[in-house]
Amino acid sequence: MQSFNTTFLNGLRFILALWVALGHFYKYIGGPSFIKIPVIGNIIMTNGPAVDGFMVITGFLMMYHYIKREQEEPPAEKATFGKFWVRRLFRLYPLYFVALIVAYYLFHYNFESVYFNYHYFTGKDAHFSTTYNPATYPGITDLLLHLTFLHGLLPGANTSILGPAWSLSLEMQYYVLFPFLYLLFFKSERIIKNRMVQFIVLSLLAALAVQKLLGTWAGPGKLMDFQAPSLLPYSLHYFLLGMLLAAYNFKRVNRFHLAVWALIVLPFLGPLTVVTILSIVILLFSDQIKMYAHPAISFVVEKIKQLLSGKVAAFGADVSYSLYLIHMILMPGIIRMVITYSPLGKVANALLAVSVFLVANLIISYLLFLFIEKPFITLGKRFVSKLFVKGNVAVSKAAA
Repeated sequence: MQSFNTTFLNGLRFILALWVALGHFYKYIGGPSFIKIPVIGNIIMTNGPAVDGFMVITGFLMMYHYIKREQEEPPAEKATFGKFWVRRLFRLYPLYFVALIVAYYLFHYNFESVYFNYHYFTGKDAHFSTTYNPATYPGITDLLLHLTFLHGLLPGANTSILGPAWSLSLEMQYYVLFPFLYLLFFKSERIIKNRMVQFIVLSLLAALAVQKLLGTWAGPGKLMDFQAPSLLPYSLHYFLLGMLLAAYNFKRVNRFHLAVWALIVLPFLGPLTVVTILSIVILLFSDQIKMYAHPAISFVVEKIKQLLSGKVAAFGADVSYSLYLIHMILMPGIIRMVITYSPLGKVANALLAVSVFLVANLIISYLLFLFIEKPFITLGKRFVSKLFVKGNVAVSKAAA
Protein backbone atom coordinates (compact mmCIF):
# COMPACT_ATOMS: atom_id res chain seq x y z
CA MET A 1 0.00 0.00 0.00
CA GLN A 2 1.44 3.36 -1.06
CA SER A 3 2.33 5.77 1.75
CA PHE A 4 2.00 9.54 1.66
CA ASN A 5 3.50 12.34 3.75
CA THR A 6 0.62 14.31 5.24
CA THR A 7 2.49 16.09 8.05
CA PHE A 8 2.13 19.48 6.36
CA LEU A 9 -1.60 19.22 7.00
CA ASN A 10 -0.73 19.92 10.66
CA GLY A 11 0.26 23.49 9.91
CA LEU A 12 -2.50 23.93 7.37
CA ARG A 13 -5.20 22.97 9.89
CA PHE A 14 -3.66 25.38 12.40
CA ILE A 15 -3.77 28.26 9.90
CA LEU A 16 -7.39 27.51 9.02
CA ALA A 17 -8.38 27.41 12.72
CA LEU A 18 -6.62 30.74 13.32
CA TRP A 19 -8.36 32.21 10.29
CA VAL A 20 -11.76 31.28 11.74
CA ALA A 21 -10.88 32.61 15.22
CA LEU A 22 -9.42 35.91 13.99
CA GLY A 23 -12.31 36.40 11.58
CA HIS A 24 -14.79 36.10 14.41
CA PHE A 25 -12.73 38.43 16.62
CA TYR A 26 -12.66 41.10 13.92
CA LYS A 27 -16.39 40.71 13.27
CA TYR A 28 -17.40 41.00 16.92
CA ILE A 29 -15.41 44.17 17.56
CA GLY A 30 -17.18 45.76 14.61
CA GLY A 31 -15.03 44.87 11.62
CA PRO A 32 -14.76 47.78 9.18
CA SER A 33 -17.32 49.71 11.27
CA PHE A 34 -14.54 49.99 13.88
CA ILE A 35 -11.41 50.06 11.75
CA LYS A 36 -10.90 49.32 8.08
CA ILE A 37 -7.98 47.04 7.27
CA PRO A 38 -7.43 47.18 3.50
CA VAL A 39 -7.72 43.80 1.73
CA ILE A 40 -6.51 41.76 4.72
CA GLY A 41 -9.51 42.77 6.84
CA ASN A 42 -11.95 41.50 4.23
CA ILE A 43 -10.02 38.25 3.85
CA ILE A 44 -9.90 37.68 7.61
CA MET A 45 -13.59 38.35 8.14
CA THR A 46 -14.57 36.22 5.12
CA ASN A 47 -13.56 33.06 6.95
CA GLY A 48 -16.07 30.62 5.43
CA PRO A 49 -13.40 29.31 3.01
CA ALA A 50 -11.39 28.16 6.05
CA VAL A 51 -14.28 25.87 7.03
CA ASP A 52 -14.53 24.68 3.42
CA GLY A 53 -10.82 23.87 3.55
CA PHE A 54 -11.34 21.87 6.74
CA MET A 55 -13.97 19.80 4.94
CA VAL A 56 -11.64 19.02 2.06
CA ILE A 57 -8.95 17.95 4.55
CA THR A 58 -11.48 15.87 6.50
CA GLY A 59 -12.62 14.09 3.33
CA PHE A 60 -8.99 13.44 2.40
CA LEU A 61 -7.96 12.05 5.79
CA MET A 62 -11.05 9.87 6.19
CA MET A 63 -10.53 8.30 2.77
CA TYR A 64 -6.75 8.08 3.13
CA HIS A 65 -6.90 6.12 6.39
CA TYR A 66 -9.90 4.06 5.26
CA ILE A 67 -7.98 2.83 2.22
CA LYS A 68 -4.80 2.23 4.24
CA ARG A 69 -6.74 0.03 6.66
CA GLU A 70 -8.83 -1.86 4.13
CA GLN A 71 -6.71 -5.04 4.30
CA GLU A 72 -7.20 -5.29 8.07
CA GLU A 73 -10.67 -3.70 8.03
CA PRO A 74 -12.55 -4.70 4.86
CA PRO A 75 -14.94 -1.84 3.93
CA ALA A 76 -17.94 -4.14 3.38
CA GLU A 77 -17.84 -5.62 6.90
CA LYS A 78 -20.21 -4.31 9.56
CA ALA A 79 -17.37 -4.24 12.09
CA THR A 80 -15.52 -1.73 9.89
CA PHE A 81 -18.52 0.59 10.00
CA GLY A 82 -18.61 0.31 13.77
CA LYS A 83 -14.89 0.93 14.21
CA PHE A 84 -15.04 4.01 12.03
CA TRP A 85 -17.98 5.53 13.90
CA VAL A 86 -16.60 4.72 17.36
CA ARG A 87 -13.21 6.27 16.53
CA ARG A 88 -14.89 9.44 15.29
CA LEU A 89 -17.13 9.66 18.34
CA PHE A 90 -14.28 9.28 20.83
CA ARG A 91 -12.21 11.77 18.85
CA LEU A 92 -14.79 14.55 18.66
CA TYR A 93 -17.50 14.16 21.26
CA PRO A 94 -15.74 14.52 24.67
CA LEU A 95 -14.34 17.98 23.95
CA TYR A 96 -17.50 18.96 22.09
CA PHE A 97 -19.58 17.97 25.14
CA VAL A 98 -17.43 20.05 27.51
CA ALA A 99 -17.39 23.07 25.21
CA LEU A 100 -21.12 22.89 24.70
CA ILE A 101 -21.95 22.74 28.41
CA VAL A 102 -19.63 25.65 29.19
CA ALA A 103 -21.04 27.70 26.29
CA TYR A 104 -24.59 27.04 27.46
CA TYR A 105 -23.98 28.17 31.03
CA LEU A 106 -21.89 31.19 29.98
CA PHE A 107 -24.33 32.19 27.29
CA HIS A 108 -26.04 35.00 29.22
CA TYR A 109 -22.72 36.66 30.11
CA ASN A 110 -21.35 36.24 26.58
CA PHE A 111 -24.61 37.52 25.10
CA GLU A 112 -24.34 40.76 27.09
CA SER A 113 -20.61 41.02 26.38
CA VAL A 114 -20.78 40.84 22.57
CA TYR A 115 -23.22 43.76 22.45
CA PHE A 116 -21.23 45.71 25.04
CA ASN A 117 -17.99 45.15 23.14
CA TYR A 118 -19.42 46.05 19.76
CA HIS A 119 -20.88 49.31 21.07
CA TYR A 120 -17.60 50.23 22.74
CA PHE A 121 -15.54 49.87 19.57
CA THR A 122 -18.04 51.25 17.03
CA GLY A 123 -20.35 53.52 19.02
CA LYS A 124 -23.24 51.72 17.34
CA ASP A 125 -25.81 49.18 18.48
CA ALA A 126 -25.25 45.73 17.06
CA HIS A 127 -27.75 43.16 15.86
CA PHE A 128 -26.42 39.64 15.46
CA SER A 129 -28.72 37.37 13.50
CA THR A 130 -27.34 33.96 14.46
CA THR A 131 -25.82 32.87 17.79
CA TYR A 132 -26.51 36.09 19.69
CA ASN A 133 -29.84 36.96 18.11
CA PRO A 134 -32.11 38.31 20.90
CA ALA A 135 -35.11 36.66 19.25
CA THR A 136 -33.64 33.14 19.45
CA TYR A 137 -32.27 32.86 22.99
CA PRO A 138 -31.40 29.17 23.52
CA GLY A 139 -33.19 26.90 25.96
CA ILE A 140 -32.93 23.32 27.15
CA THR A 141 -34.30 22.03 23.83
CA ASP A 142 -31.41 23.68 22.01
CA LEU A 143 -28.97 22.05 24.41
CA LEU A 144 -30.47 18.59 23.87
CA LEU A 145 -30.41 19.07 20.10
CA HIS A 146 -26.75 20.06 20.24
CA LEU A 147 -25.81 17.16 22.50
CA THR A 148 -27.26 14.74 19.94
CA PHE A 149 -25.86 16.61 16.90
CA LEU A 150 -29.41 17.13 15.63
CA HIS A 151 -29.15 20.92 15.85
CA GLY A 152 -27.71 21.09 12.35
CA LEU A 153 -30.95 19.71 10.92
CA LEU A 154 -33.03 22.64 12.16
CA PRO A 155 -32.84 26.33 11.24
CA GLY A 156 -32.36 28.58 14.26
CA ALA A 157 -31.14 25.76 16.46
CA ASN A 158 -28.04 25.17 14.32
CA THR A 159 -26.21 28.22 15.74
CA SER A 160 -28.21 28.92 18.88
CA ILE A 161 -25.62 28.10 21.59
CA LEU A 162 -22.13 27.93 20.10
CA GLY A 163 -21.55 29.38 16.66
CA PRO A 164 -18.91 26.93 15.31
CA ALA A 165 -20.96 23.92 16.48
CA TRP A 166 -23.07 23.99 13.29
CA SER A 167 -20.14 22.44 11.42
CA LEU A 168 -19.84 19.62 13.99
CA SER A 169 -23.36 18.49 13.16
CA LEU A 170 -22.44 18.69 9.48
CA GLU A 171 -19.32 16.60 10.02
CA MET A 172 -21.27 14.00 11.98
CA GLN A 173 -23.75 13.71 9.11
CA TYR A 174 -20.77 13.07 6.83
CA TYR A 175 -19.25 10.49 9.17
CA VAL A 176 -22.53 8.58 9.41
CA LEU A 177 -22.73 8.34 5.61
CA PHE A 178 -19.03 7.94 4.81
CA PRO A 179 -18.84 4.10 4.90
CA PHE A 180 -21.91 3.91 2.65
CA LEU A 181 -20.51 6.52 0.26
CA TYR A 182 -17.32 4.49 0.02
CA LEU A 183 -19.18 1.32 -0.92
CA LEU A 184 -21.51 3.10 -3.33
CA PHE A 185 -18.90 5.08 -5.22
CA PHE A 186 -15.35 3.89 -4.43
CA LYS A 187 -15.55 0.15 -3.79
CA SER A 188 -14.21 -0.99 -7.17
CA GLU A 189 -12.80 0.30 -10.43
CA ARG A 190 -16.04 -0.58 -12.23
CA ILE A 191 -18.16 1.37 -9.74
CA ILE A 192 -15.86 4.39 -9.94
CA LYS A 193 -15.98 4.32 -13.73
CA ASN A 194 -19.78 4.04 -13.85
CA ARG A 195 -20.80 6.33 -10.99
CA MET A 196 -18.14 8.89 -10.11
CA VAL A 197 -19.03 11.58 -12.62
CA GLN A 198 -22.70 11.28 -11.65
CA PHE A 199 -21.73 11.59 -7.98
CA ILE A 200 -19.75 14.76 -8.66
CA VAL A 201 -22.63 16.31 -10.62
CA LEU A 202 -25.21 15.31 -8.01
CA SER A 203 -23.14 16.74 -5.16
CA LEU A 204 -23.01 20.12 -6.92
CA LEU A 205 -26.71 20.07 -7.84
CA ALA A 206 -27.58 19.24 -4.22
CA ALA A 207 -25.50 22.20 -2.99
CA LEU A 208 -27.13 24.60 -5.45
CA ALA A 209 -30.61 23.30 -4.60
CA VAL A 210 -30.29 23.71 -0.82
CA GLN A 211 -28.78 27.16 -1.22
CA LYS A 212 -31.71 28.21 -3.39
CA LEU A 213 -34.42 26.59 -1.27
CA LEU A 214 -33.05 26.88 2.27
CA GLY A 215 -30.84 29.95 2.06
CA THR A 216 -27.27 30.79 3.05
CA TRP A 217 -25.47 33.14 5.42
CA ALA A 218 -26.23 35.87 2.90
CA GLY A 219 -30.00 35.50 2.94
CA PRO A 220 -33.07 33.26 3.14
CA GLY A 221 -34.11 30.69 0.56
CA LYS A 222 -37.45 30.18 -1.11
CA LEU A 223 -38.66 27.73 1.54
CA MET A 224 -36.91 28.87 4.73
CA ASP A 225 -33.90 30.66 6.22
CA PHE A 226 -31.37 28.05 7.34
CA GLN A 227 -28.53 30.61 7.61
CA ALA A 228 -25.73 28.21 8.63
CA PRO A 229 -25.02 25.63 5.89
CA SER A 230 -25.36 22.83 8.43
CA LEU A 231 -26.95 20.19 6.19
CA LEU A 232 -24.61 17.81 4.38
CA PRO A 233 -25.87 18.66 0.86
CA TYR A 234 -24.48 22.18 1.32
CA SER A 235 -20.93 20.86 1.55
CA LEU A 236 -20.80 17.30 0.24
CA HIS A 237 -18.82 18.45 -2.81
CA TYR A 238 -15.99 19.64 -0.50
CA PHE A 239 -15.82 16.33 1.33
CA LEU A 240 -15.98 14.55 -2.02
CA LEU A 241 -12.98 16.48 -3.33
CA GLY A 242 -10.96 15.36 -0.32
CA MET A 243 -12.01 11.76 -0.94
CA LEU A 244 -11.04 12.04 -4.60
CA LEU A 245 -7.62 13.48 -3.71
CA ALA A 246 -6.91 10.57 -1.35
CA ALA A 247 -8.22 8.02 -3.85
CA TYR A 248 -6.02 9.58 -6.54
CA ASN A 249 -2.99 9.10 -4.31
CA PHE A 250 -3.77 5.37 -4.19
CA LYS A 251 -4.54 5.31 -7.93
CA ARG A 252 -8.21 4.52 -7.31
CA VAL A 253 -9.32 7.48 -9.42
CA ASN A 254 -7.39 9.32 -12.13
CA ARG A 255 -6.79 12.88 -13.27
CA PHE A 256 -9.96 12.77 -15.32
CA HIS A 257 -12.09 12.60 -12.18
CA LEU A 258 -10.20 15.48 -10.54
CA ALA A 259 -10.56 17.50 -13.73
CA VAL A 260 -14.31 16.81 -13.85
CA TRP A 261 -14.69 17.99 -10.26
CA ALA A 262 -12.68 21.14 -10.98
CA LEU A 263 -14.49 22.00 -14.23
CA ILE A 264 -17.95 21.36 -12.79
CA VAL A 265 -17.64 22.70 -9.24
CA LEU A 266 -14.98 25.44 -9.18
CA PRO A 267 -16.98 27.94 -11.29
CA PHE A 268 -19.66 28.03 -8.57
CA LEU A 269 -17.26 28.77 -5.70
CA GLY A 270 -16.06 32.10 -4.35
CA PRO A 271 -12.51 33.27 -5.13
CA LEU A 272 -11.20 32.74 -1.57
CA THR A 273 -12.57 29.21 -1.49
CA VAL A 274 -10.97 28.48 -4.86
CA VAL A 275 -7.60 29.78 -3.64
CA THR A 276 -7.89 27.73 -0.42
CA ILE A 277 -8.73 24.54 -2.30
CA LEU A 278 -6.02 25.03 -4.93
CA SER A 279 -3.48 25.64 -2.15
CA ILE A 280 -4.40 22.32 -0.54
CA VAL A 281 -4.16 20.48 -3.87
CA ILE A 282 -0.80 22.05 -4.77
CA LEU A 283 0.67 21.17 -1.38
CA LEU A 284 -0.72 17.63 -1.50
CA PHE A 285 0.73 16.85 -4.91
CA SER A 286 3.77 19.11 -5.02
CA ASP A 287 5.99 16.17 -6.02
CA GLN A 288 3.87 15.39 -9.07
CA ILE A 289 3.50 19.07 -9.96
CA LYS A 290 7.26 19.64 -9.65
CA MET A 291 8.00 18.32 -13.14
CA TYR A 292 5.65 20.89 -14.69
CA ALA A 293 6.52 23.91 -12.52
CA HIS A 294 9.43 26.35 -12.60
CA PRO A 295 12.20 25.32 -10.15
CA ALA A 296 11.76 28.56 -8.19
CA ILE A 297 8.06 27.81 -7.67
CA SER A 298 8.82 24.24 -6.59
CA PHE A 299 11.42 25.55 -4.14
CA VAL A 300 8.93 27.96 -2.55
CA VAL A 301 6.24 25.27 -2.29
CA GLU A 302 8.65 22.85 -0.61
CA LYS A 303 9.75 25.51 1.88
CA ILE A 304 6.12 26.20 2.72
CA LYS A 305 5.53 22.47 3.25
CA GLN A 306 8.54 22.33 5.57
CA LEU A 307 7.19 25.24 7.62
CA LEU A 308 3.80 23.55 7.82
CA SER A 309 5.43 20.31 8.98
CA GLY A 310 7.60 21.59 11.85
CA LYS A 311 7.22 21.59 15.63
CA VAL A 312 5.04 24.68 15.70
CA ALA A 313 2.78 23.06 13.13
CA ALA A 314 2.59 19.88 15.22
CA PHE A 315 1.55 21.98 18.20
CA GLY A 316 -0.99 23.71 15.96
CA ALA A 317 -2.46 20.39 14.92
CA ASP A 318 -2.87 19.44 18.58
CA VAL A 319 -4.75 22.64 19.43
CA SER A 320 -6.65 23.27 16.18
CA TYR A 321 -9.84 21.40 17.11
CA SER A 322 -10.00 22.95 20.59
CA LEU A 323 -9.18 26.38 19.19
CA TYR A 324 -11.95 26.07 16.64
CA LEU A 325 -14.51 25.06 19.27
CA ILE A 326 -13.69 27.29 22.25
CA HIS A 327 -12.64 30.60 20.74
CA MET A 328 -16.22 31.88 20.65
CA ILE A 329 -16.63 30.97 24.33
CA LEU A 330 -13.53 32.86 25.46
CA MET A 331 -13.69 35.82 23.10
CA PRO A 332 -16.57 37.93 24.52
CA GLY A 333 -15.29 37.82 28.10
CA ILE A 334 -11.66 38.51 27.17
CA ILE A 335 -12.58 41.54 25.07
CA ARG A 336 -14.88 42.85 27.82
CA MET A 337 -12.21 42.38 30.48
CA VAL A 338 -9.62 44.30 28.45
CA ILE A 339 -11.83 47.26 27.64
CA THR A 340 -13.11 47.38 31.23
CA TYR A 341 -9.73 47.45 32.95
CA SER A 342 -7.32 48.83 30.35
CA PRO A 343 -6.72 52.62 30.31
CA LEU A 344 -5.62 52.50 26.67
CA GLY A 345 -7.49 53.79 23.62
CA LYS A 346 -9.73 51.73 21.39
CA VAL A 347 -7.11 50.68 18.83
CA ALA A 348 -4.58 49.78 21.52
CA ASN A 349 -7.27 47.88 23.43
CA ALA A 350 -8.18 45.95 20.29
CA LEU A 351 -4.52 44.95 19.83
CA LEU A 352 -4.20 44.02 23.51
CA ALA A 353 -7.45 42.06 23.41
CA VAL A 354 -6.49 40.05 20.33
CA SER A 355 -3.10 39.24 21.89
CA VAL A 356 -4.68 38.04 25.14
CA PHE A 357 -7.37 36.23 23.11
CA LEU A 358 -4.82 34.26 21.07
CA VAL A 359 -2.52 33.41 23.99
CA ALA A 360 -5.42 32.29 26.20
CA ASN A 361 -6.91 30.19 23.39
CA LEU A 362 -3.63 28.46 22.63
CA ILE A 363 -2.86 27.68 26.28
CA ILE A 364 -6.36 26.44 27.11
CA SER A 365 -6.62 24.53 23.83
CA TYR A 366 -3.39 22.70 24.53
CA LEU A 367 -4.54 21.80 28.04
CA LEU A 368 -7.81 20.52 26.62
CA PHE A 369 -5.87 18.45 24.12
CA LEU A 370 -3.70 16.95 26.87
CA PHE A 371 -6.44 16.23 29.37
CA ILE A 372 -9.53 15.58 27.25
CA GLU A 373 -8.78 14.93 23.58
CA LYS A 374 -5.68 12.77 23.91
CA PRO A 375 -6.95 10.50 26.71
CA PHE A 376 -10.26 9.89 24.95
CA ILE A 377 -8.53 9.15 21.63
CA THR A 378 -6.50 6.51 23.47
CA LEU A 379 -9.62 5.25 25.21
CA GLY A 380 -11.40 5.02 21.87
CA LYS A 381 -8.63 2.86 20.43
CA ARG A 382 -8.83 0.53 23.43
CA PHE A 383 -12.60 0.39 23.16
CA VAL A 384 -12.40 -0.48 19.45
CA SER A 385 -9.81 -3.14 20.21
CA LYS A 386 -11.90 -4.79 22.91
CA LEU A 387 -15.28 -4.43 21.24
CA PHE A 388 -14.38 -5.51 17.71
CA VAL A 389 -11.09 -7.40 17.68
CA LYS A 390 -12.18 -9.94 20.28
CA GLY A 391 -15.42 -10.45 18.37
CA ASN A 392 -13.47 -11.09 15.16
CA VAL A 393 -11.20 -13.60 16.92
CA ALA A 394 -14.23 -15.44 18.26
CA VAL A 395 -15.79 -15.57 14.79
CA SER A 396 -12.52 -16.86 13.29
CA LYS A 397 -12.25 -19.65 15.88
CA ALA A 398 -15.84 -20.66 15.31
CA ALA A 399 -15.27 -20.78 11.55
CA ALA A 400 -12.19 -22.94 12.04
